[in-house]
Amino acid sequence: MFLNNETIMRHFILFITSFLLLFSMAQSQNFHSGLIAGATVTDVGKFDLTDRDNDFHKLGFSFGGLVSNKIGNSSFIQMEIAYIQKGSSQPVDSAYIPYILNLNYIDVSLILKQKIKFNIKKTPVDKFGVEIGITAGTPVKSSYTIYGVKQNIYDMNKLDLNLLAGIYYNFNPNFYISFRYSNSIIHAIKHNSKYINFYPFATWQNGNNLAFQITFGFVFNNGKNAGKNIAE
Repeated sequence: MFLNNETIMRHFILFITSFLLLFSMAQSQNFHSGLIAGATVTDVGKFDLTDRDNDFHKLGFSFGGLVSNKIGNSSFIQMEIAYIQKGSSQPVDSAYIPYILNLNYIDVSLILKQKIKFNIKKTPVDKFGVEIGITAGTPVKSSYTIYGVKQNIYDMNKLDLNLLAGIYYNFNPNFYISFRYSNSIIHAIKHNSKYINFYPFATWQNGNNLAFQITFGFVFNNGKNAGKNIAE
């Protein structure tokens, strides 16, 4: 399945519209808006054409926006909309079959973030936190190349649904870094693909999007409580 230019443009317009909606929500209600950008290291479960293992050779990036709202003394809820690159690959200079599978999505995530406090040598530390959430994505661009030849992509599901978990660190009230891992609830690649059956045996994550993310976030001092960042 390859997406035509008209489909890509529709998704792009949807992304921009949703992005602007995030910021308008933050300005008109008790929310904070911000920007996110980072890098991804991904794979698709059991997609490796040689030994079916997960090597995480596929590098990519992500960027988008967020709105967040404090829901307790040390917890808050965050919504993100981001363009993200996922997929799988095997380098040409390796001893295995070289290929690259590009799966690019617009993701919408709902994340619960909890600040944690502890002491190191009697010094309180309160800049770390944990996060869990769910992400729903729609594919906007995809391609599959093997031995340098572009081919039809395997059947993809139109919805990419993932669970995520991670940790974050606040450099200051407005700037943070997060480290996340996500795994599909709905397979990215259908198990009944009519092109090539790369599922020699059944496992729970065959065809799943597997992703490690490093994300930098910047939260603006906006909303009704402009002087109080929710991370504090």
